[in-house]
Amino acid sequence: MLESSEMVTETNPLIDLQTLNDISVALNRSPDVQTALDTSLAKLVDLMGLETGWIFVVDEGANDRWGGRGFRLAAHYNLPSDLAVTNPDAWDKSCDCQTLCLQGKMTGAYNEIRCSRLRSVWGEGNELAVHASAPLQSGNRILGILNVAAPDWSWFTPRNLSLLTNVGNQMGIALERARLFDALQEQRIHEQAALLDLSHQLLSRRNLDDLLRFIVEEVRSQLQADACSVLLTGPDPDYLYFRAASGWLYNPVKEGRRAPANEETGSGRVMRTQRVLQIEDLRQSEPRLWSSEWLDREGFRAAVMAPLVADGSSIGALVIDSRQPRVFTEGEIRFLRLMANQVALALEKARLHKEELRHERVEEELTVARQIQMSMLPVTPPRLPGWQYATYFEAAHQVGGDFYDYFPLPGEPGRWGIAIADVSDKGVPAAIFMAMSRTTIRNIALRGRSPAEVLSWANRYIQEDSQSDMFLSAFYAELNMNTGQLIYANAGHNPPLLWRAGEKEFYRLPATSPLLGVLANLDVSAASIDIYPGDVLILYTDGISEALDADYGEFGLVRLKDTIRNFIERTLNPRAEDIKTAIADAVGAFTGNVMQHDDITLLIVKRDEVPDGSQ
Repeated sequence: MLESSEMVTETNPLIDLQTLNDISVALNRSPDVQTALDTSLAKLVDLMGLETGWIFVVDEGANDRWGGRGFRLAAHYNLPSDLAVTNPDAWDKSCDCQTLCLQGKMTGAYNEIRCSRLRSVWGEGNELAVHASAPLQSGNRILGILNVAAPDWSWFTPRNLSLLTNVGNQMGIALERARLFDALQEQRIHEQAALLDLSHQLLSRRNLDDLLRFIVEEVRSQLQADACSVLLTGPDPDYLYFRAASGWLYNPVKEGRRAPANEETGSGRVMRTQRVLQIEDLRQSEPRLWSSEWLDREGFRAAVMAPLVADGSSIGALVIDSRQPRVFTEGEIRFLRLMANQVALALEKARLHKEELRHERVEEELTVARQIQMSMLPVTPPRLPGWQYATYFEAAHQVGGDFYDYFPLPGEPGRWGIAIADVSDKGVPAAIFMAMSRTTIRNIALRGRSPAEVLSWANRYIQEDSQSDMFLSAFYAELNMNTGQLIYANAGHNPPLLWRAGEKEFYRLPATSPLLGVLANLDVSAASIDIYPGDVLILYTDGISEALDADYGEFGLVRLKDTIRNFIERTLNPRAEDIKTAIADAVGAFTGNVMQHDDITLLIVKRDEVPDGSQ
């Protein structure tokens, strides 16, 4: 039973494959199509953690009773009482899924959120408000509709819908098998069994090369052909590449052969038209197809070729060759087309599986990169008598190019270096450039250099060592905690704000030089300002001031100042941490659900207020 408080989970890709395998076996081994549909539907509903499901089969002779005009209710699992087949009111209406099917617009699984059939159906206290539908499809023929129900649309994630689509395809093949059995009688039973066995084998094989080798051997055997090959798209879109071959005198895969992907070749033609092409005698075909010395030596006379189509796009061709003129029957061509559909599905599953593994590796690497980056940023603000620090960092991607830093300087106690910077790029390259720049600035500062010298020397090292076109804005300052004097240099960075508690006004700390990493010889100057008790220094990157709302409006410097001023004036002796939180919350409220496009970094330094009566 579904509970509204339960978390909706997606099925695991490996479980998806196993489920498709189990369903394929059930469809293959069941004594009749009815048993196969019942068994497969139960397996699917249980795997998805749902409650009920049902299957419509296209039936042109059906009336409005038991599923709607043009459909009959072929299978169902665990129907609630309000959907019982004994309740005529539940099944004498159609719904949108049937309309889409009849119009030929149901190409894959989708959420049906307007189902009148479920609007008043309840199962043990939970309303079954929506259902997902997937076509039972074999080739281009839609044979029915697979439905599973849930309390709301969120249960049907993209992965679960993909699973539903694939199961619908498997059920469609089973229905097609039954239809062909009725049409062709006993002589076609072995062909359909071979097709289902092929489906089972395709789903159980993970290695792509092994999968392709099995395909060409199996198809060649089933159609009793001299040769079989699979050609797929590759690095050059103008060519199709041989990826597997059986029965060739000279293996085109080992020889690295390819064929033009145009109308001059049979494989190119079927890929572009997405239609089966039969050539009874190559010597008599008009116009003559492209040939070559290595192809002529095989002595092929006849061929039939089927396109491999995945998600509507051609990915290659499945080719059968004969060394004698041959006319392939309609049944053989139909069988080849069904095989090609299964091959394309298996190839797409293999590609998606590979892509998912690659994505998982990238995500793991990004996670490690983020951990490394975060480990380079100071975590715990220093606790210094009379001073407060607070920081905030949020990367636009998993890793970013902003950084902040603070560290004690050698020599006189109470002298601290403070830095904030923003790299011109985003993501992993910016993070690497950030790490290099942070290390460079800190190392120079720890040698006792002045702020102007720190940025000047940092620019020189960045120019010499960096092989990229990236640059950065940087603000570095030396703060004397004993006197409150701040000596700073600003290389093109957003001017920090200094809130004067006594004057209740802001002072800006403007740039004193251009950006780092742009000019070989950078003339950097320094400036100084005093920080008095109660004053607040706000260092930030343009991810704050240039944050966008849904209408592409910027947060802006004026709004930043107003946020700080209003919070400080209405809060008694606010802490640096509280000011940081107020700014971050204001930016978040301004942007709403808009995706963050730039790294956001804040560094707040506050000098404590002097208690009344103190000197």
